[in-house]
Order: sequence, then structure tokens, then C-alpha cells
Amino acid sequence: METVAIGVERAGAEGEAPRRARAAEVEAPAPRIFAVGGGKGGVGKSIVASNLALALAAAGQRTAVVDADLGGANLHTLFGVARPRATLADFVRGDVADLADLLVPTSVPDVALISGARALPDMANPKHAQKSKLLRHLRRLPVQHVVLDLGAGSGFNVVDFFLAADRGLMVVTPEATALDNAMQFLKAAFFRSLREVACEERVRQALESVLADARRLGRTPRELIESAAVVDPEAGRLLRERVRRFAPLLVLNQVQTESERGLGLGIQADCAAYLGAPLEYLGALDRDACVPAAVARGLPVLQLYPGSAFAQGIIQIADRLCDTTAGLPALPRQTARACTAAAAPPRSLASLPLLDLEQPGAYLRRCRETLNLPLSAFAELTRIRCLAEIEAERFDRLPPQPYLAAHVRLYAQKLGIPEAGRLAARYAERARRV
Repeated sequence: METVAIGVERAGAEGEAPRRARAAEVEAPAPRIFAVGGGKGGVGKSIVASNLALALAAAGQRTAVVDADLGGANLHTLFGVARPRATLADFVRGDVADLADLLVPTSVPDVALISGARALPDMANPKHAQKSKLLRHLRRLPVQHVVLDLGAGSGFNVVDFFLAADRGLMVVTPEATALDNAMQFLKAAFFRSLREVACEERVRQALESVLADARRLGRTPRELIESAAVVDPEAGRLLRERVRRFAPLLVLNQVQTESERGLGLGIQADCAAYLGAPLEYLGALDRDACVPAAVARGLPVLQLYPGSAFAQGIIQIADRLCDTTAGLPALPRQTARACTAAAAPPRSLASLPLLDLEQPGAYLRRCRETLNLPLSAFAELTRIRCLAEIEAERFDRLPPQPYLAAHVRLYAQKLGIPEAGRLAARYAERARRV
């Protein structure tokens, strides 16, 4: 009541125009919230979140990207933004009353950042009232989309933000530890999502009546719910409805092979078999030398290298995300062009020099320089330590066949050269003649 009274008093003092402006703001639809999480650190959640924000904003939709990792916030470094003086920590402490006051412009039009830097250790676990307040204010931000970059792990606070979003994206890499952590994250989020409906008396009784047998027989959560539905069909209906609404999204990051790309379908099948919950596989993102190069320059990949494999993958994921979310406009096909404002003119993969088989080493170097990427980025990506020697054709310092041809082919593929096989064969032929 106090807030309403203050609003009326100010409107009378300021005039009719401010009153209409505030009324329009109140009537504006709440932004769509996308949370980017996952069970393991280092899988690229922040990279995905920052570039997804660019892809959404490229459709002309204002987007806020929020660093909700209060224990290790670093999202501002990916946008080349100096550490803001006021951050999410100030809002959680109560020093800043309006979350919108923390919005900081980035070099990309229509993308603003709310940093989570400068947080004290105890802020990594905000209290329930603090979380509720933050979620209310996220819904009031003057934007069309909000992208939450969550912390690592499967703690209650991370999971609560993941579940509170309109859609939650789980990022995982094709590594055994990451895949295991991803399943743990899914299970934690799944059981947390059932908490509210499980508190209803008839649902609680139905679950308790079958829980002992389920534990004894080692039944899955899906089988547990099916057993509860036999005891009480209405309780089963409530549980199934909540499971249907769980519906997380999956993004597989840093893939290098087709077999790794197919792991997403396996996770999808495991989720359906074990939890009985729908999980949508949005797509895979290639392991790309443009990613560490963009991080080193402190700007998003989609802004610096819109023609890269990673950037194109993000655009496709944003397209699918809009297709699966009611009320979102479809993204324009030329999304990448809109993301390059205020940045140096990027050079896309389509602008590589014409194939030169007479000097394959020099051609590799020209392609890399055209992409404006350092040699160290490809050395890290390919794990090949003789790339400088390959470019200079210092055959006396290069490994023998067949390793040499394999190295050249891999390097050419990572550069995006379509004729990687021909180039590697020509390079090996020149090496044999020396």
C-alpha cells in the first residue's frame, strides 16, 4: 500500500505524462527468463550465456544478462566491461533498492549486464527471502529477455534459480565427469521441482505408501510415480503434470566428433527412462579456437567472430529456443550481423583466401591471419605444438608420416578450410620431396 500511495503522490506532482509513462511500464509484459546452468564448472556456462544474450538481442529485443554466480562471478570480463561499482551483491545486501539500477551497457546494442562481482563469501547462498526478492525484480526489468548465468554445482540455490526461469538450459561437455555431474544436476532439479506438489496431503500419502517397496526394488523415480498413480490416480495426475512441466533443455558444448554430438540424444533418452521427464536437446556447439581468442580479447564470440562454428551454433540454438518458447519472435537469419555493432569489422569463415596448393604452409598461415586468431589458440585447441613449423614448412622439425598429414588435416579443419584433405595430402607430398 505504501508503494501505491507514493506512486500516486509523485504522479500528481510530476504531471500527466509521467503518469502515463509509468502506467505503460506497469502494463509491459514481464521478460522471459532463461537460466543457464549445469552440474560441473568449466563446461562453458558463462560463454553460452553471454553469447545467447547476443543472439536474442539481435532480433531487436532488449536483453539483460545477469551474473547469478555470486561465489565466482566473472561475466563482466567476457564483455570487456570494467568491474561495476554496484553489483548484484549490493542488491542482495539491500544497498540498492531497484535491480534495474544495476544494468550496465555493453558494447553490443540492446544487451545490458548485471554483474555479480564483489560478492562476500556468504552471498553464494542467499536466503529464501533474498531469492524471492531477486526473482520478483528480474520480472520487472525493462527488457524482453533475461539470461541468468548460474554457478556450478547442484546446490539448492542454483537449482531454485534454474527452476524459477521460464526455461532452464543445462550445459554439458562430452567428458565422463561432466556427463555424470549433469545427471546429478538433473536429478537434484527434478526432485526439487516435485517438492511443492509432494507436500499436498493426498500426494504425500500416495508416495509414502509405495516408497518402501520402491527403495527395496531399486525403482527409478519414473516407476515410483507410476506406482503412486496406481494407489491414487488423482495424485498420479498431479505428479505427472509437474513432471511434464519440468522440461529442461540441453546444450552440448565443446564437441569435436560426430559420436560426441550424439551424446545429447543419449542424455535425452536417459532422462526419459529414469525420470520420466521430457528433456529437449537444443543442439551441440563445436570446440572452436575462436572461443579462447574472444575470451582473451574480452568480447563475446558472436560479436568478434560471427562466422565461426561456435557462433553459428549459438544462433541455431537461439532459433530453436524461440521456436520452443511461446510468444517469442523468430530470429532473423542474419542474426550475426546485428551482433557486430561497436566492434571491429569481423572476418567470417566465408572470406578465407582461395586455396593455394603450391604453398600449403603459407596458405594455412594466411587463413589464420584472415580470421585474426593467434597461433596459441589453435595450439590449445588441437594439442599440436608444431603449428609454427607447419606454417613455415620447416620439414626437418616436423614429425614423420602419417602423423604429419593428420596434423595438417586437423589444423585445416579447425581453420574451417573445406579442402582440408587435399591440403594435407599436398603438404605431405611436399614433405616427402625434401
